[in-house]
Amino acid sequence: MALISEFIDDYKSKINHYEHLAQTCAYQCESALKRRGLRALVTSRAKRLDSLTSKVENRNKDKAYQSIEEIYEDIVDLAGVRIALYFPGDREEIDSFVRSHFNVDHVKDFPEALRHPGAYQKRFLGYVGRHYRLRLKPETLPPVDQHLAHYVIELQVGSVLMHAWAEVEHDLVYKSTEGFLSQEEYAILDELNGLMHAGEIALERLQTAVKRRINTERQPFSNHYELSSYLYDLTRKASQRTDTEPFIGRTDVLFHFLKATGLNSVPALRPILQKCDLGSVKQPLAQQIADRILQSNPDYYSAFNEARMTVGRSDPFGAPQEYASYFSGPESLGSFMRQWIASEQVAGDVLHSVTNGELPPDVSLDDKTVEKLKHIKKLRNDILYGDHLPSEGDMLSAAEFLEELVSLLRQRANGTA
Repeated sequence: MALISEFIDDYKSKINHYEHLAQTCAYQCESALKRRGLRALVTSRAKRLDSLTSKVENRNKDKAYQSIEEIYEDIVDLAGVRIALYFPGDREEIDSFVRSHFNVDHVKDFPEALRHPGAYQKRFLGYVGRHYRLRLKPETLPPVDQHLAHYVIELQVGSVLMHAWAEVEHDLVYKSTEGFLSQEEYAILDELNGLMHAGEIALERLQTAVKRRINTERQPFSNHYELSSYLYDLTRKASQRTDTEPFIGRTDVLFHFLKATGLNSVPALRPILQKCDLGSVKQPLAQQIADRILQSNPDYYSAFNEARMTVGRSDPFGAPQEYASYFSGPESLGSFMRQWIASEQVAGDVLHSVTNGELPPDVSLDDKTVEKLKHIKKLRNDILYGDHLPSEGDMLSAAEFLEELVSLLRQRANGTA
């Protein structure tokens, strides 16, 4: 018991660290899911001292811990995060996000099929969820938090209904200080679990009904969650692959952009989507849609700029540079974007063909110019879709290059070059 007391004292001195670890993971989850248009409640916590003490004492009966380090290695939920889904049907999208965004060490699915002699025999499945043992990726952390990537986090994913039931059952069954519950109490918990499973079925039917309405109505999308639902459903039906999840990207900015351009409905989007690669794993579908619209009319850059700033004004997760205006930000940024837009207005088809590696047969450009244009297209993508701005030097150099290119193209068009 002295070792356990020593461990608890040590953990007490580190609890703020585990709280920060859990909050950082939850922040990354909530930010990404909101931007992708997936409805969920995200919560986090460091393991409570009373709960941890009880857990370590119970596990010590079988483990017979020999050191504090051994206890830390055995208890994997000191930092915990929970994703409670509004719609159970979003589990696959969440699973794809978790596996791509974090370093996953272990996955465990519930329910467990174990039966104990003399125990109450449940009629229903009990708790249904998926638990991940994972670590943060170093590249997603600022320099001051790089050490957090070394620690394990337990992430629990389930429906809002199932998590609510699990909280009740856990507090009554596993934290009971009066011994076992009566058969009647177990039966009531089992009955409530059945209601939760019925509720999940209802939520799945509701999600299907929402998707059916969105696909059949000509009305505009009400929010970016409806837009996301439509795009996820569309890509799943169109994709011939079962080993990858749809790569949708940020729909929050796209929703406001579509709204501003009058393309915020299924009928309006269909012609654009026909030109997109629905199974792409390199470019998010939301980015493909925005690119197609911008290429069709470079004047829409101002609408996309306003859409980004609209999201930025209410986005609790965004950094200021993500939503800097193209036209009122640093001089280098405004200069670069004005020259890019001018380039598209003069030779948009040629410009995008070259930067996509498809040099038209009637266009003569040397390899150095082609590579320079590809680099400039990447700068443009970083500004439109990234979370940081290129360096001022890169943007100024690119703006000067584009200005010369536009001047040359205009001379050629006028027959003066």
